[in-house]
Amino acid sequence: MDTLLLKTFLEVTRTRNFGKASDNLCVAPSTVSARIKQMEQQLGLSLFIRSHHEIGLTPEGERMERHARFIIDAWERAYEDIALNASLNKRLVIAGVSSLWDIFLQEWLSNIYSQMPNVGLRAEESTPLRVVEKLDRGLIDIGFMYEQPKLADFRVEEVKSVKLQLVSSCGNQLPDEAVAKGYVRVEWGTAFNRQHEKLFPQRPLAPVRVNSGRIALELMLSCGGAAYLPEAVVVSFIKEGRLYPVTDAPLIEMRAYAAYSLHGEHYDLIRQLLKLLH
Repeated sequence: MDTLLLKTFLEVTRTRNFGKASDNLCVAPSTVSARIKQMEQQLGLSLFIRSHHEIGLTPEGERMERHARFIIDAWERAYEDIALNASLNKRLVIAGVSSLWDIFLQEWLSNIYSQMPNVGLRAEESTPLRVVEKLDRGLIDIGFMYEQPKLADFRVEEVKSVKLQLVSSCGNQLPDEAVAKGYVRVEWGTAFNRQHEKLFPQRPLAPVRVNSGRIALELMLSCGGAAYLPEAVVVSFIKEGRLYPVTDAPLIEMRAYAAYSLHGEHYDLIRQLLKLLH
């Protein structure tokens, strides 16, 4: 299938509007419609539910969206591998959950970039589920996350211990106060949830929940509140007096894992690069 059709399909899926998709793709609306029609004819399926006011995906369209993204990712990776092969010795595709980039992955990537100029790099933030899916499909070489993925023929190793500290925009708060009014619940994963429930069984329901430490931090700095955030991230804000440690609040320790194929072509390189984390 033509990747141009897939890219058009994904843009219509994202915008839910043929006109907006045509503007973003810099083509006429009739061209977008023709591409979608051609794709539907090739598949023998309807991908969109069309009405005067909105466009939605059919069940077949929803399934196709996931496959289309993986096909485009695989094609782009293949193209880059071939195009960059002449000037680079290796090319590594790295994915990790967003908070790990803030804590240590960004520094690690910078070290690789500066110390190994002949290694091509492609890095991305992703959700834990997407990291595991891309590992399983061979779309990335190494993935970083908080939970150990259950993947056959993959090496999974602990690379960092991440300590989460309860901090607040108000000084002299106690833990029960901090997790009550103004608490921002960060969804760090199953391991965090187990520890959090054990420590605060009677806490009120948090009015705000986010899946990114960065979002929680910005929200606290602008509007106030409290949250469990990585020590490495909040230390500078505590020194500046913009955030305060919550008195007697227990630390919650998380573990960061790296996963990569036991039979991947970059196995030895990855083993070498992971040593830079220790």
